[in-house]
Amino acid sequence: MKKLFVLFVTAIFSLGVVAKENKMQETKMVKVKNHVMMKDGKMMMVKDGKMMMMDKDMTMSDGCVVSANGMVKMKNGKTMMMKNGDMMDMNGMMMMEKMKDHLMMKNGKMMVMKDGKKMMMDKDMTMTNGCVVSPSGTVKMKDGTTMIMGNGDMMYMNGMMKKKMKK
Repeated sequence: MKKLFVLFVTAIFSLGVVAKENKMQETKMVKVKNHVMMKDGKMMMVKDGKMMMMDKDMTMSDGCVVSANGMVKMKNGKTMMMKNGDMMDMNGMMMMEKMKDHLMMKNGKMMVMKDGKKMMMDKDMTMTNGCVVSPSGTVKMKDGTTMIMGNGDMMYMNGMMKKKMKK
């Protein structure tokens, strides 16, 4: 019981210390706000947090074209069909199968999704962009700044952050 109390006090203190840094760092995180995705066999567009059916072709900023049936034509002429769960941001960055492997803060605990299996995070993990994520949800960026992940926030293995969308 004593250990639990000490852990609780430490966690509360840590949140207070990091809160200020979190506000400053938040602007540096990549947020997948506006994107298109294949959901239940239908192409959907998420704009400003609102999901709607995609009713016409869209040209992304990199020049690729996404059709309302999920066919993607890259700038180089190659084509591919989006599968259920695939997402693409407005810059044309594809996130296959919801980028299966990721970290997520869930009910105050960092969870790791790896190869479709969910487990509790038990040690620091270094993302491919060089940032280090701890089991407490603290993220230390390559430049030395820190932030803390909130409930529902996700980080893909490439270090890209996805904040929980507010309803």
